[in-house]
Amino acid sequence: MRHRLVRRLAVLCASATLLIGSTLATGTAAHASPSSLGGCRNPYVCVYEPHQVRVGAYKDVTPYWQTFSRTDVTYVYNARHYGAAYFLYSSGYTSCAEPGRQASLYHRGYGKVTGIRISTDLHCYA
Repeated sequence: MRHRLVRRLAVLCASATLLIGSTLATGTAAHASPSSLGGCRNPYVCVYEPHQVRVGAYKDVTPYWQTFSRTDVTYVYNARHYGAAYFLYSSGYTSCAEPGRQASLYHRGYGKVTGIRISTDLHCYA
């Protein structure tokens, strides 16, 4: 009985490890790697096109949306030490990147990124 219980526990642990590992692998594929989003330092929020080439850098904290002149922005790296970066989409939806974070700006159904607003908040939607 005890041997069977130990074996079941081992199988359960192995299954959980595989599940967690596959989830982590899937999650990291959606974001660009830190080394690929280069050329951005504090106090900037840098935006990148699909091939991860930087196409803009913003640093001004504003109460309004700064508009983009490009329509192919798909990644962001917020190199700021403080200040969440909010992104406005053509659908009216928003997304956010916290300080020191990078993210994909592509969200199915959101449309194209049309603006950025940098706040003094340490966390998104605070």
